[in-house]
Amino acid sequence: MAAVVLAAGSSRRMGKPKLLLRWGNSSLLRRAAEAALQAADRVVVVVGPDPDRMRQELAGLPVEVVVNPDHAQGLASSLRCGLRTVPDAPAVLVTLADQPRVTGEHLRRLVEAYRDTEAPVVAASYAGTAGVPAVFRRDLFGELVRLRGDSGARPVIERHRDEAVLVPVPEAAVDVDTPEDWARLTGG
Repeated sequence: MAAVVLAAGSSRRMGKPKLLLRWGNSSLLRRAAEAALQAADRVVVVVGPDPDRMRQELAGLPVEVVVNPDHAQGLASSLRCGLRTVPDAPAVLVTLADQPRVTGEHLRRLVEAYRDTEAPVVAASYAGTAGVPAVFRRDLFGELVRLRGDSGARPVIERHRDEAVLVPVPEAAVDVDTPEDWARLTGG
C-alpha cells in the first residue's frame, strides 16, 4: 500500500504556511506524514511552495518528498504528481495534510477495509459526504490523473459511490484553511 499526502497548497486563505503551524508537539505537515506512515508501506508527500522548508520539517521520516511545480493549478495537479510517483502500487491511500484530527488509526481502518473488500474506493464518510482520506484501487488511477482544478478526488468517489465502501471518520470534517479554522481547532 502506498500513501500520497497532499501538502502542496499555497495557504492563501490562511495568509501564512498553514502546514508549518504547530498543533501539539508537531506541525500539521509532520503529523499527516506520521499518520500515513502508520498505514502504508510507502509514503509520498507532495509539496509545493518552499519545498526546502517542507523537507526540513519532514527530516528523519522515511518519506519521499516530491515537489509539484504546478501546485498553483490546484489539488488535482498534486494528486497527479503523487500518483506518477507510485504508478505500480496496487492501491493508493490519498490523504490531506490539513486534516489534523485524522490519525494513523483512521488511516489504518481505511486500509484494512480496502484489504478486506478490495473495493475500488474506500472513502472516509463525514459531515454528510464521502471524501478523503480514501483508498483507490489502481484501476482508478487513470480517472484520478484526468482530474483538473481544485476539486480533488471527490468526483471519482462519487462516480463509484455505489461500489464504494464508506468508513466513518467524522474527524476528517475538520480541516484548516483559514485563521478562523485554526482558532476553532486550537481553542484560540
